[in-house]
Amino acid sequence: MFKRHAVKLGLSLLMCFALPAPPSEAHLAKWGSWEVTHRNLMKLFPDADPNAWRIKRYTYSDLEVKYLEQQLGFELYPEDKQPEFFIAQDAVGNFLGVAIFIDPRTKPKILEGGILTLEVGIGVNAAGKINRIKVYDYRGNLELTKDSFLTQLRDKTLESEFTMGKGGLVAVVGEPEESQLVSNAAREALLLMKVALGRRE
Repeated sequence: MFKRHAVKLGLSLLMCFALPAPPSEAHLAKWGSWEVTHRNLMKLFPDADPNAWRIKRYTYSDLEVKYLEQQLGFELYPEDKQPEFFIAQDAVGNFLGVAIFIDPRTKPKILEGGILTLEVGIGVNAAGKINRIKVYDYRGNLELTKDSFLTQLRDKTLESEFTMGKGGLVAVVGEPEESQLVSNAAREALLLMKVALGRRE
């Protein structure tokens, strides 16, 4: 049984987030089937009960949209004003965290005649910290998808530094822009969750 009070408790921990400055550009990423979405979710929370994922949908108010756009530095896509957050719990119903998928690029990038997608999954734990990040189906430098790069974003909060080259963050060699976009996606996930989930219901 889904423990609603545990989810409330975990999500309320997001209230303590502060807001750093670096802007990003992003669009929420979605896959065409639950099978693909589920597979990608399990990469973010491997300990989650595969059959116990819950979806929390949220509609941002006009005031919240204005605030988000101010913090992010770009206008939200219409569909991004109604995001889906994926709630993870373990086999005994303990709240593990929240996941969201973000495509942190608004301008298409072409590689070998095709559009280079950059779809980032971000898992945030009950303490309001980045738990795990995954980059899916990337066709550029695969170092961008490896833990040697991604783990440096683990445990970050909205109070953390997200600018490559600062605070110990190291970009993938030859991929400074893509590295920054992944980091931006992590920050945006925390911000979206703070506004949508960081309050007591």
